[in-house]
Amino acid sequence: MNLLTDPWLPVRCASGQLRVVSPLAVAASADPPLELAAIRPDFNGAMAQFLVGLMQWLAPNDVSTWREIALGRRAPELERLREIAPCFEFDTGDRRFMQDMDFESAEAGDLAGLLLEAPGGNAIKNNADLFVKRSGGLALSLPLAAQALLTMQVNAPSGGQGHRTSLRGGGPVSMLLWPAELGGVPLPLWRKAWLNTLVLTGDEPRKEIIFPWMTGCLTSENDRDVRALLAPHSPSQLELVLLCYFSTPRRIRLRYEDDATCSLSGMKGRCATAYETRNLGANYRSELFRHPLSPYYRDKQGNFLPLHVGVNGFTYADWIRLHDERDGFRIPLALMGTHFGAGLVREIPAGAVWAFGYAFDNMKCLAWHEARFQQLMIDEPKRAGVLEEVRRWLDATEQVRRALGQRLRSAWSNHGEGDTSVAERELYARTERLFYTLVNERAATPEVDDATLNRVHQELRRRWQRHLARTALRLFHEHAERGDVASESMHAIARAAVAHRALQKTVYAELQRLLEIDMA
Repeated sequence: MNLLTDPWLPVRCASGQLRVVSPLAVAASADPPLELAAIRPDFNGAMAQFLVGLMQWLAPNDVSTWREIALGRRAPELERLREIAPCFEFDTGDRRFMQDMDFESAEAGDLAGLLLEAPGGNAIKNNADLFVKRSGGLALSLPLAAQALLTMQVNAPSGGQGHRTSLRGGGPVSMLLWPAELGGVPLPLWRKAWLNTLVLTGDEPRKEIIFPWMTGCLTSENDRDVRALLAPHSPSQLELVLLCYFSTPRRIRLRYEDDATCSLSGMKGRCATAYETRNLGANYRSELFRHPLSPYYRDKQGNFLPLHVGVNGFTYADWIRLHDERDGFRIPLALMGTHFGAGLVREIPAGAVWAFGYAFDNMKCLAWHEARFQQLMIDEPKRAGVLEEVRRWLDATEQVRRALGQRLRSAWSNHGEGDTSVAERELYARTERLFYTLVNERAATPEVDDATLNRVHQELRRRWQRHLARTALRLFHEHAERGDVASESMHAIARAAVAHRALQKTVYAELQRLLEIDMA
């Protein structure tokens, strides 16, 4: 199977019909594909990034041509992908997509290890795989095997000694501009991917650099990293960006059988049934690359590192990551929109940013999270004023979140212990609608005189503080009767009452000071 010329991408078309297409067919004019439709959401996320990488290889080096394609006035030259088709052989040949064909063959493992939530060796040995059980021999059709391998290389978490993480570490945040429509017209899948490409100059990218499996495997003995290994070749910015989409941190080689039954679809045919792996794969060192689809933060050493998905997933607190480059953060390059043009920007609707990723605890998979965010399409200097005000609201939310968790733990036990993540997630969920309402109201406020803006800010802050206070206190009442509080002992009830009074102080007096609300 060739991943450029053969069908393997599951899609939902404009008619609603589900089909499997090749990348060469994603721009079909008759019943065009609109969305990816894999059996797992993590497969969709990996395939979306794969398509962005292909479109980046096709992207022109001038803004006007890029914009013509983004607006749908012309189509990308998908037939040019045939030039790199030999790099995308999946199950035959001496060089195979994202696989290491150089190490000596040895005993193969269960193919289920390719799935990120699969229990590791120690979990199976200790019989600790309670919620996600071992598979007992998984077989995957070639399209599903390709999707699983791609997902592993894009998201690879820690995997034991020398088993490298992805170019962005385990569980990176990905943020794609992925609007369902533009100007009221449904947006084809290829245009969604195109909107996330960059206009970069440079010579024809070298296949041996951007497709690492096409040459000898990049390994990491003696702490060698990829940038050091590539330095003698002086890679261009375009080549480094493309490498972000096609990096291969894990040394993996799949095994196939011609007459097997896919464990998921039940179809008989050629399937991947096992895989071999080795450690000391390529060490991409996250601080040496900037992936176009990820937000970055500055660590204590001054390095910029990609954000990872937290245990609570995405909330509107992450919204600021799409817009704000202050305080040591960098927004995703693909969302900066410096080459969009005003006409295209005006057509991008709310909820157009698709954020997703895995939450990991070291090598343990905790959850898959997705969210849709609203892109703030306003110009400077008004944009700066809106973001400055919104940061105040988010600081207030963070203070309430911490206080709610602390006071619930105080109510539950004398030791201040307990998991408050459910209540904290509910705090964000119940205040999200008003947050975006207030953001839009502030964005729509004309930039007039300071006195008028101050009156607007005071009103918006009061509404936000009241809503946060009511929501936090309501959640405290709903969750406080856990632990020994439910026993109605006098000591437990008194402890809960003290915690409630402390929370009231935070959400009223302290929050009013933090938001600088005029009490007159």
